[in-house]
Amino acid sequence: MTQTTLEANESMAGVVETVIITGDLSKLEPSQRVSYYRSVCESLGLNPLTRPMEYLVLNNRLTLYARKDATDQLRASRGISVEITGREFLGDAGLYVVTARAVAKDGRSDESVGAVSVKGLQGESLANALMKAETKAKRRVTLSVAGLGWLDETEVASVNDARAVNVDLETGEMVEPRRPLPGAVADREGR
Repeated sequence: MTQTTLEANESMAGVVETVIITGDLSKLEPSQRVSYYRSVCESLGLNPLTRPMEYLVLNNRLTLYARKDATDQLRASRGISVEITGREFLGDAGLYVVTARAVAKDGRSDESVGAVSVKGLQGESLANALMKAETKAKRRVTLSVAGLGWLDETEVASVNDARAVNVDLETGEMVEPRRPLPGAVADREGR
């Protein structure tokens, strides 16, 4: 190994140690944030050019959440198959619940649910809510069977103290303005 490679490895080890200890990516220097993001993508077999993850502040810590690209790539690269095993209207609660089961190519399996409020919805708004429940279930079970404890983008809009943060993936700088969380506008409109 060259001196430069050793220094880069030691630097990345320091980055990972900082993230593990604090659980807060805002404590990293911008260049370390870029390095961390790319290392996470590489370790999971994700293509960083597709922005498989985004940043949000949750519990006063900057962290990552998974986008559709992440779960789609994880299913493809790890041979994860997903099957919907249940759909249920909980009329009294005003919820529609979908259960999905995932099986990894090594035989491990898991189940997860996606639940959405359908109270008062009809037509296109109801149809969108039903699809959202299925999407939530599939993405949540994919992340779970892959061993990742991340939120996915269908969940972050419903977390009260979460706010999306725009981080430039080339520089690692936090850029204003902050974006609304995925689904936040649609949820307010009842979709």
